[in-house]
Amino acid sequence: MKLNVAIFSIWFSVGMPSFVMGQGATERADSVPTRYEKMMARRMEGWKRLIPDHYKIQFAGSIGAASIGTGWTYGKRQQWETDVMLGFLPKFESEHHKAVFTLKQSYLPWRLRVKGSAWVIQPLSCSLFLSSVLSDKFWTHEPDRYPKGYYGFSTRIRANLSLGQRIVYDIPDVSNWRVQDISLYYELGACDTDICTFFGDRSIKFKEILSLAVGIKLHI
Repeated sequence: MKLNVAIFSIWFSVGMPSFVMGQGATERADSVPTRYEKMMARRMEGWKRLIPDHYKIQFAGSIGAASIGTGWTYGKRQQWETDVMLGFLPKFESEHHKAVFTLKQSYLPWRLRVKGSAWVIQPLSCSLFLSSVLSDKFWTHEPDRYPKGYYGFSTRIRANLSLGQRIVYDIPDVSNWRVQDISLYYELGACDTDICTFFGDRSIKFKEILSLAVGIKLHI
């Protein structure tokens, strides 16, 4: 009996600490992400970046009378934006309504917060965008019915430049609104053909080639 007690005491003093240490090591090993888990986390983070983080509604601006779109805000200071938009163009004197597809890249270098408030001013936005009227009445390559070089440009795709300003309201309680901030903006822009016409015909005033756009951005 005394021999059994002595053996148990030796096992308890020697084996128990190693058992506890082994259990602790296992717990620490479980808390450290494995190589596979790190790889999956990076992959999921990459997929998350593809999810749009803002929505826009815009009126006018050479991409339709009204347009809606979504996009991505990124950069260290959230200074870059990429938008994909679809606009509605009334038929006016044509036979049908038309849709306008737009791919837009914007750069906003500064964010100036109004002291002691949730308001932010972005005094400059610079945008370059390509727009295309989705209609078979417009063409990318000049049809054979015209002499070669008659137009010299595509009637389907327009390149545009614009400058503007924004005022932003940061929403304090994001959890309730599910929106980080709301922006109101305006832009003045011109397309490639209008710019070429302005420099080619001095009788045209600069303000005559400009188009005004106003819009709202919801950053989620």
